[in-house]
Amino acid sequence: MVIKEVVLERIPSKDSVIYINKSGISFSAAFIRKQALLKAEGVKFFLDDEDPYYLGFRFSESVSEPNTLRLVSSGRSKGRSAGFTVKASELMRMNPVIAKVSHFPSKVDRTFGANFDKNNGLFFVQLKPCFEISVSWDAKSSIPQQIKGIYRYLNKDNQVIYIGKGDVRARADSPERREWQIKRIEYSVIPDESTSFFWEDYYISRHQSDFGSKPVFNLISGHSTAS
Repeated sequence: MVIKEVVLERIPSKDSVIYINKSGISFSAAFIRKQALLKAEGVKFFLDDEDPYYLGFRFSESVSEPNTLRLVSSGRSKGRSAGFTVKASELMRMNPVIAKVSHFPSKVDRTFGANFDKNNGLFFVQLKPCFEISVSWDAKSSIPQQIKGIYRYLNKDNQVIYIGKGDVRARADSPERREWQIKRIEYSVIPDESTSFFWEDYYISRHQSDFGSKPVFNLISGHSTAS
Protein backbone atom coordinates (compact mmCIF):
# COMPACT_ATOMS: atom_id res chain seq x y z
CA MET A 1 0.00 0.00 0.00
CA VAL A 2 1.26 3.48 -0.92
CA ILE A 3 -0.16 6.48 0.98
CA LYS A 4 -0.10 9.75 -0.98
CA GLU A 5 -1.35 13.24 -0.19
CA VAL A 6 -4.39 14.37 -2.16
CA VAL A 7 -3.40 17.41 -4.25
CA LEU A 8 -6.33 19.82 -4.52
CA GLU A 9 -6.08 21.73 -7.78
CA ARG A 10 -8.88 24.26 -7.28
CA ILE A 11 -7.81 25.91 -4.04
CA PRO A 12 -7.52 29.66 -4.81
CA SER A 13 -4.04 31.01 -4.11
CA LYS A 14 -3.51 33.96 -1.79
CA ASP A 15 0.09 34.31 -2.93
CA SER A 16 1.84 36.39 -5.57
CA VAL A 17 2.25 33.66 -8.16
CA ILE A 18 1.87 32.93 -11.84
CA TYR A 19 0.40 29.79 -13.37
CA ILE A 20 1.47 28.23 -16.63
CA ASN A 21 -0.87 25.98 -18.60
CA LYS A 22 -1.46 24.87 -22.17
CA SER A 23 -3.61 27.89 -22.99
CA GLY A 24 -1.38 30.61 -21.55
CA ILE A 25 0.08 32.27 -18.47
CA SER A 26 -1.99 33.59 -15.58
CA PHE A 27 -1.11 36.10 -12.86
CA SER A 28 -2.81 35.64 -9.51
CA ALA A 29 -5.23 38.26 -8.20
CA ALA A 30 -3.04 38.63 -5.09
CA PHE A 31 -0.06 39.53 -7.26
CA ILE A 32 -2.05 42.03 -9.33
CA ARG A 33 -3.41 43.76 -6.21
CA LYS A 34 -0.10 43.79 -4.35
CA GLN A 35 1.75 45.36 -7.27
CA ALA A 36 -1.07 47.83 -8.08
CA LEU A 37 -1.49 46.48 -11.60
CA LEU A 38 -5.25 46.72 -11.87
CA LYS A 39 -5.00 49.21 -14.77
CA ALA A 40 -2.56 47.07 -16.75
CA GLU A 41 -3.67 46.22 -20.27
CA GLY A 42 -0.65 44.35 -21.60
CA VAL A 43 2.53 42.50 -20.68
CA LYS A 44 5.92 41.87 -22.29
CA PHE A 45 8.04 38.82 -21.57
CA PHE A 46 11.83 38.58 -21.33
CA LEU A 47 14.21 35.60 -21.50
CA ASP A 48 17.82 35.31 -20.35
CA ASP A 49 20.33 33.91 -22.86
CA GLU A 50 22.44 32.56 -19.99
CA ASP A 51 19.66 31.21 -17.79
CA PRO A 52 16.92 29.17 -19.53
CA TYR A 53 14.90 29.06 -16.29
CA TYR A 54 14.47 32.83 -15.97
CA LEU A 55 11.17 34.31 -17.19
CA GLY A 56 10.82 38.07 -16.81
CA PHE A 57 7.77 40.23 -17.49
CA ARG A 58 6.81 43.91 -17.49
CA PHE A 59 3.28 45.34 -17.48
CA SER A 60 1.96 48.38 -19.31
CA GLU A 61 -1.31 50.28 -19.55
CA SER A 62 -1.25 50.02 -23.33
CA VAL A 63 -0.83 47.28 -25.90
CA SER A 64 0.45 49.63 -28.60
CA GLU A 65 4.13 48.77 -28.11
CA PRO A 66 5.60 45.91 -30.17
CA ASN A 67 5.72 42.46 -28.53
CA THR A 68 3.07 43.41 -25.95
CA LEU A 69 0.41 40.79 -25.28
CA ARG A 70 -3.11 41.74 -24.17
CA LEU A 71 -4.25 40.78 -20.67
CA VAL A 72 -7.74 39.47 -19.96
CA SER A 73 -9.46 38.78 -16.64
CA SER A 74 -8.95 35.27 -15.31
CA GLY A 75 -11.68 32.86 -14.31
CA ARG A 76 -15.19 33.82 -13.32
CA SER A 77 -14.25 36.82 -11.20
CA LYS A 78 -14.06 40.36 -12.54
CA GLY A 79 -12.53 43.59 -11.36
CA ARG A 80 -10.51 43.69 -8.15
CA SER A 81 -11.02 40.00 -7.34
CA ALA A 82 -9.69 38.80 -10.70
CA GLY A 83 -6.24 37.92 -11.86
CA PHE A 84 -5.00 38.30 -15.42
CA THR A 85 -4.32 35.75 -18.15
CA VAL A 86 -2.45 36.11 -21.41
CA LYS A 87 -2.20 33.77 -24.35
CA ALA A 88 1.45 32.91 -24.90
CA SER A 89 1.56 30.15 -27.51
CA GLU A 90 4.45 31.76 -29.40
CA LEU A 91 6.46 32.16 -26.20
CA MET A 92 5.95 28.47 -25.45
CA ARG A 93 7.17 27.53 -28.92
CA MET A 94 10.31 29.60 -28.36
CA ASN A 95 11.16 28.21 -24.92
CA PRO A 96 11.23 24.42 -24.32
CA VAL A 97 11.15 24.85 -20.54
CA ILE A 98 7.87 26.79 -20.60
CA ALA A 99 6.43 24.36 -23.13
CA LYS A 100 7.30 21.38 -20.93
CA VAL A 101 5.94 23.02 -17.78
CA SER A 102 2.63 23.82 -19.52
CA HIS A 103 1.92 20.09 -19.93
CA PHE A 104 2.49 19.09 -16.30
CA PRO A 105 -0.69 17.44 -14.99
CA SER A 106 -0.42 18.99 -11.51
CA LYS A 107 -1.15 22.68 -11.02
CA VAL A 108 1.37 22.67 -8.18
CA ASP A 109 4.16 22.00 -10.69
CA ARG A 110 2.88 24.82 -12.93
CA THR A 111 2.83 27.47 -10.18
CA PHE A 112 5.76 29.80 -9.51
CA GLY A 113 6.37 32.61 -7.04
CA ALA A 114 6.75 36.07 -8.59
CA ASN A 115 9.66 38.31 -7.59
CA PHE A 116 11.10 41.65 -8.70
CA ASP A 117 14.46 41.99 -10.46
CA LYS A 118 15.72 45.43 -9.39
CA ASN A 119 18.71 45.35 -11.75
CA ASN A 120 16.56 44.99 -14.85
CA GLY A 121 13.32 46.54 -13.59
CA LEU A 122 11.34 43.37 -14.27
CA PHE A 123 9.10 41.01 -12.41
CA PHE A 124 10.29 37.45 -12.85
CA VAL A 125 9.83 33.82 -11.91
CA GLN A 126 12.52 31.18 -11.67
CA LEU A 127 11.37 28.06 -13.47
CA LYS A 128 12.86 24.71 -12.58
CA PRO A 129 14.82 22.21 -14.66
CA CYS A 130 12.27 19.69 -15.93
CA PHE A 131 14.07 17.38 -18.39
CA GLU A 132 12.88 19.67 -21.16
CA ILE A 133 15.30 18.38 -23.82
CA SER A 134 14.36 14.99 -25.26
CA VAL A 135 16.11 12.63 -27.68
CA SER A 136 15.53 9.01 -28.61
CA TRP A 137 18.08 6.45 -27.43
CA ASP A 138 19.02 5.73 -31.04
CA ALA A 139 19.86 9.41 -31.51
CA LYS A 140 21.92 9.85 -28.35
CA SER A 141 24.96 10.76 -30.45
CA SER A 142 23.18 14.06 -31.16
CA ILE A 143 23.62 15.09 -27.51
CA PRO A 144 26.50 17.60 -27.40
CA GLN A 145 29.62 16.26 -25.74
CA GLN A 146 30.49 17.45 -22.24
CA ILE A 147 26.98 18.75 -21.59
CA LYS A 148 26.38 18.38 -17.85
CA GLY A 149 23.14 18.38 -15.91
CA ILE A 150 20.37 16.07 -14.82
CA TYR A 151 18.89 13.37 -17.01
CA ARG A 152 16.44 10.50 -16.92
CA TYR A 153 15.89 7.38 -19.01
CA LEU A 154 12.47 6.16 -20.15
CA ASN A 155 11.57 2.69 -21.42
CA LYS A 156 9.21 1.69 -24.24
CA ASP A 157 6.22 2.14 -21.90
CA ASN A 158 7.29 5.73 -21.14
CA GLN A 159 8.22 4.78 -17.58
CA VAL A 160 11.16 6.48 -15.89
CA ILE A 161 13.74 3.79 -15.15
CA TYR A 162 16.68 5.92 -14.02
CA ILE A 163 17.42 9.48 -12.86
CA GLY A 164 20.98 10.73 -12.74
CA LYS A 165 23.34 13.67 -13.13
CA GLY A 166 26.68 14.36 -14.74
CA ASP A 167 27.95 14.33 -18.32
CA VAL A 168 24.76 13.37 -20.17
CA ARG A 169 26.42 11.99 -23.31
CA ALA A 170 29.20 10.13 -21.48
CA ARG A 171 26.76 8.49 -19.08
CA ALA A 172 24.58 7.35 -21.98
CA ASP A 173 27.64 5.81 -23.65
CA SER A 174 28.48 3.71 -20.56
CA PRO A 175 28.61 0.05 -21.70
CA GLU A 176 26.38 -1.34 -18.93
CA ARG A 177 23.51 0.94 -19.94
CA ARG A 178 23.17 -0.70 -23.33
CA GLU A 179 21.28 -3.50 -21.59
CA TRP A 180 18.76 -1.24 -19.85
CA GLN A 181 16.33 -1.16 -22.81
CA ILE A 182 16.29 2.64 -22.80
CA LYS A 183 14.07 4.23 -25.44
CA ARG A 184 14.37 7.92 -24.62
CA ILE A 185 16.69 10.30 -22.80
CA GLU A 186 15.37 13.54 -21.29
CA TYR A 187 17.73 16.07 -19.75
CA SER A 188 18.33 19.61 -18.50
CA VAL A 189 21.64 21.42 -18.87
CA ILE A 190 22.97 22.52 -15.46
CA PRO A 191 26.69 23.33 -15.40
CA ASP A 192 26.91 23.68 -11.61
CA GLU A 193 27.60 20.40 -9.78
CA SER A 194 25.83 21.24 -6.53
CA THR A 195 22.73 22.49 -8.37
CA SER A 196 22.65 19.28 -10.41
CA PHE A 197 22.89 17.24 -7.23
CA PHE A 198 19.98 19.17 -5.71
CA TRP A 199 17.70 18.56 -8.68
CA GLU A 200 18.74 14.93 -9.07
CA ASP A 201 17.84 14.31 -5.44
CA TYR A 202 14.60 16.29 -5.84
CA TYR A 203 13.37 14.21 -8.77
CA ILE A 204 14.38 10.89 -7.25
CA SER A 205 12.48 11.85 -4.09
CA ARG A 206 9.47 12.94 -6.16
CA HIS A 207 9.47 9.62 -8.00
CA GLN A 208 9.63 7.74 -4.71
CA SER A 209 6.76 9.82 -3.33
CA ASP A 210 4.60 9.37 -6.45
CA PHE A 211 5.27 5.68 -7.13
CA GLY A 212 6.41 4.25 -3.80
CA SER A 213 10.00 3.54 -4.88
CA LYS A 214 12.97 4.93 -6.73
CA PRO A 215 13.29 4.20 -10.47
CA VAL A 216 14.30 0.58 -11.00
CA PHE A 217 17.90 1.21 -12.01
CA ASN A 218 18.42 3.71 -9.20
CA LEU A 219 17.52 0.86 -6.86
CA ILE A 220 20.02 -1.42 -8.57
CA SER A 221 22.81 1.10 -9.13
CA GLY A 222 22.35 3.16 -6.00
CA HIS A 223 22.32 6.94 -5.69
CA SER A 224 25.64 8.68 -5.35
CA THR A 225 27.38 11.84 -6.47
CA ALA A 226 28.87 9.85 -9.36
CA SER A 227 25.57 8.94 -10.97
